[in-house]
Order: sequence, then structure tokens, then C-alpha cells
Amino acid sequence: MIRRRLRTRFEQLRQASSVHGGVVNLCVAALGVRLSRVPIPSRRLRIMLYRKIYGGKYSSLDESECEKPIWAYPSLNALFTRGIRPQCRPIPQAIDRFLCPCDGRVQEIGRFDCDRLITVKGIEYTTGSLLPEMDTRQFHDGHVAIFFLSPTDCHRVFSPADGEIGEVVHVPGTRLLVHPPYQTKAYPVFALNERVILRLSTPLGACLVVLVAGWGVGNISLEFAPDLKWRHRQRIDRLRIPPARVRRGEWIATFGLGSTVILITERADRFLSDLMPDTLVKYGQTAFFINR
Repeated sequence: MIRRRLRTRFEQLRQASSVHGGVVNLCVAALGVRLSRVPIPSRRLRIMLYRKIYGGKYSSLDESECEKPIWAYPSLNALFTRGIRPQCRPIPQAIDRFLCPCDGRVQEIGRFDCDRLITVKGIEYTTGSLLPEMDTRQFHDGHVAIFFLSPTDCHRVFSPADGEIGEVVHVPGTRLLVHPPYQTKAYPVFALNERVILRLSTPLGACLVVLVAGWGVGNISLEFAPDLKWRHRQRIDRLRIPPARVRRGEWIATFGLGSTVILITERADRFLSDLMPDTLVKYGQTAFFINR
């Protein structure tokens, strides 16, 4: 077990070094993560730095969507976890659907096959590996959608339906890269990485929102329980909280950095989806809808 853990940690560093172009650049990136919450003193410096990062290292931001002008974000982390102007993400009036919980790219979409989740990049995941120590029977033959968030995406997560969050599960783990090209059978990222699982009860049935941490993620925070802390960093931590009522499209969680969100619904033969792998989506867009 210890040897396996050490190999996984080494693979995490190897992947991070590879994506950043070497050890020196990795160290610079790691320092940047550490400093991402430090306030930048001037408007001019913020604009220069933010546009060097977004438009240089990463794709440019659509600044017209941001809640505030980019100079108004005091730190890189504040910009990274920015909100989007509501008019840019209209929430459908129809309630007979689960919504995409985040901006991102659809990595996979499908259904469970008994206890098998889905095959991603040739890697087969079971419900037990993704959702350890949880009763997952109601989700067998359910629907699954996996969304990869790039550094340019809004890194807030939103409720896919009206409902109630009654359970939060924290699964400790590594921070392997969640970028699809780096996922391998030897290191099944969705079973090894740290993740937070939210169970929602909705009028459409139960669903799970699984937040998978990636390289550089400093924390995963929950908007409906801002003071909640993970009590155990070495074992699964099941936190039963006072039920939190949420509305579809309501902001429920935030990632520090790179990440993936997995939406899982219980079995429902009446649900369909128009989503296709490798397409871009916005939160509030329909993920699954009732076939009438």
C-alpha cells in the first residue's frame, strides 16, 4: 500500500512536470499557486498580469461575461473563481430536466451498466471505485455525464436541479492531472484523486454531483456550508449536514484550480440527452431531459 502510494505521488509530480514543460517551470507554477491569493496592488498590474496569463499561457477570457471588470479582482484566485453575469447563463424555466452543473467540456456521457460506471479513455470505473463506502444501488443503470473544466472556465459549480443536499462525503486522495490526455489505466484518476461527493434529493429523483480535484487544487469549498472543514485527510469523511435547500442553477461549490465534475442520476428510462463528448457546455444548459 505504501509503495503504491509513493508510485502514485511520483506519477503526480511526473505529470505536473510534463504539462508545465519541465521541473523549473513546475516550480514556478507551484509558486504561482501559492501566491494566487496574494492581493495585487494596482489596477494596471492586475490587467497586465491577467491578460498575460489569459491570452498567453491560457486561452483568452470572455471578459464580457465576468461579473466585474478584470481589474476589480484583487488576486488571481479571485479571478479564477469569478462569477458569471446571470444574463449570460439563463436558467431554463422548465423543471423536467437536470442541468449541466458547470462550464466545461463534455468528456464522456452515458449510463451505468449494473455497477460499472463508464469507460473513460479505456479506463473502466465501478461505482465502488468512484464512490467508495456509499450505497450506490439506486444509481445502477442511471445516467452519467463527465465535465472537464479548463483553466479558462468559470470554476464554480451549480445545482443541477431544485432539491435538497443532505449528505457530503469527502474522499482523500492524490492530485493527478485530470486533463484527458494524462488519464491512464495504470493511474485511474477518478478513483485516486481527492473528491467531494454531494447527494441531492430532487423531484426528478436522486442525483450525485462529484467534484474531482486536479493538479494545483488548493481546496474545494461549499457555498451552502462555508465553514465546513474536512475532519479527516487520511480516510473517507462522511459529513451529515442539516439539509440545504438549493435551486437549480444556484452556486453550490468552488474549485481552487483544475478539476472535473461528474453528474450521476438514478435510473430513469425516460431521460434523454443531447450532449455529445468533446463539446463545450455552460452551466444551466440541459444535461438530461424527460422524453415525452
